[in-house]
Amino acid sequence: MQIELRRISYSAALSQETAAFSAEVWIEGELAFHARNQGTGGADFYHQVGRWTVAEVDAWLKANRPVRTLDENLGCDHDLEIEVADLLARELESRRLKRLLRTNIVTIENDQILQYPLRKRPLAIVARAVCATNPAAVIVNDAGDAVFARALDLLLASR
Repeated sequence: MQIELRRISYSAALSQETAAFSAEVWIEGELAFHARNQGTGGADFYHQVGRWTVAEVDAWLKANRPVRTLDENLGCDHDLEIEVADLLARELESRRLKRLLRTNIVTIENDQILQYPLRKRPLAIVARAVCATNPAAVIVNDAGDAVFARALDLLLASR
């Protein structure tokens, strides 16, 4: 089951205890739900607009995704709310990384994300200096989608 979020609207200013957002949840290329959370600590709201129900999606996720471990003694089944939270976090982190790439060189060094400010210097000059200092550094700015995805995974793993 391919689940994705589209038309995401997020407000950091309204997010108090949970993320304040609204989004469309698409399943298998079809609009399934309108999702929203007001950011005041409550659960997400899902308005069904497609053929899928929340119970059907939860059952599929429970059977096909690993249990989410919250603590060494506490875990919970994967459900639509957890899936939407993961997708939202990935999208927000992706937006943040794209913003960083405009004014910084972002590198992957020893499985860590590091950033070096450009300070109005050309990207090539700063990249050359970074590579001279650490030849094993992978520069995310000029790399393809695979390196961007790896950097995003590292950022999400550190949260």
